[in-house]
Amino acid sequence: MRTYTMDAKMDKPLSDKSAGSETTLHVLDSLLQDSGQKKINESQLMIILDALATSDDAAMVARFPAVLAICARRGLGLNSQALFSRYWETSPKRQNLEKLMLVSSTLFALEGLTPPRNLDKIAASLSPKYGDLLASGEFQLSNGMCISVRNLQTTLKNFTANHFTPSRIQSRAVPVTSGNLNMLLDRLFSPKQKELVFKKLDGKMFTKTEREYYSRTVRKKLEAIANDDVAMLAKKLMSK
Repeated sequence: MRTYTMDAKMDKPLSDKSAGSETTLHVLDSLLQDSGQKKINESQLMIILDALATSDDAAMVARFPAVLAICARRGLGLNSQALFSRYWETSPKRQNLEKLMLVSSTLFALEGLTPPRNLDKIAASLSPKYGDLLASGEFQLSNGMCISVRNLQTTLKNFTANHFTPSRIQSRAVPVTSGNLNMLLDRLFSPKQKELVFKKLDGKMFTKTEREYYSRTVRKKLEAIANDDVAMLAKKLMSK
């Protein structure tokens, strides 16, 4: 088994293209293509995530969710203190990290993938600050560069297709524009109920027990949510 050691080039800013951006991209792609055989620890992953978030190369930034998938694959959790504490809350670098974390959390949910530990918790705390970054299909980083949500999602899909077994990939036919759907559903449904919602959405067969539970409980919740009077009441109360 090979051991992956942080290349000295990784200590250089990924945004400095004259200092070996192409070489860094090659090293990063090598990591993504063979993550199951290379040992990498939590602190090294934090360095990579931080470097990607400050890069001025969109191709590098697009690999951010795939690196988070490595965290999940290796059972590594995300330490928000380690990620964000180095910067002031208003720091552009911190804001880049926060935006990428928030968008990545939603992409994991849309792809039906298990996120690294604490990603959903981090995203939930950031959602009120940034709102729905996916609605327009792109969002802007502090250097003015626009990041395509589709590119982020495609990179994540390609990585998981190559390195995750089919049983770990559960495609959900939910449009990218649904934003923070996963986090909103968490507020309304238990984990089992949410599982049945997506199972129904994907057109998958229920067992007899699941069918009865869905009809008795989940469907009634959905009917209440879809009711115009309930929606109007919610909007009225939120405006007070």
